[in-house]
Amino acid sequence: MPPSNEELMRELTRLRTEIQQLREVVSALFNAVFEEGDEDWDTVPEKDEFNLYN
Repeated sequence: MPPSNEELMRELTRLRTEIQQLREVVSALFNAVFEEGDEDWDTVPEKDEFNLYN
């Protein structure tokens, strides 16, 4: 049986809340990285330093 409109609206509300929480976490992480990362680099990082699969 397909979910009722009421169930769909509850799920939509729950998902919107989770998305908002994730946005807040991403924003906090972004701010933390760029506030602490303001120092100038004297050298260019090695190519492999940004490889996510190391």
